[in-house]
Amino acid sequence: MWGGAGWLLDRWLDTRVFFPVGIIFGMTVAIYLVVARYGAAPSSGDGQSKSKTPGGRRSQPRTQKGQR
Repeated sequence: MWGGAGWLLDRWLDTRVFFPVGIIFGMTVAIYLVVARYGAAPSSGDGQSKSKTPGGRRSQPRTQKGQR
């Protein structure tokens, strides 16, 4: 969409700068929206397991239905 807007602006002003700027801006906004929606990759440098309960104890392993 931003590339098209840049192309139209270039045609209107008889320039050649707004189309590449629109493409780069559109890609930047798209990447930002994906990261904002799904979050960044978790950092693995903290050394702590994410499977602990809030009290610090590990949670019980889950079993299939009917098994103990």
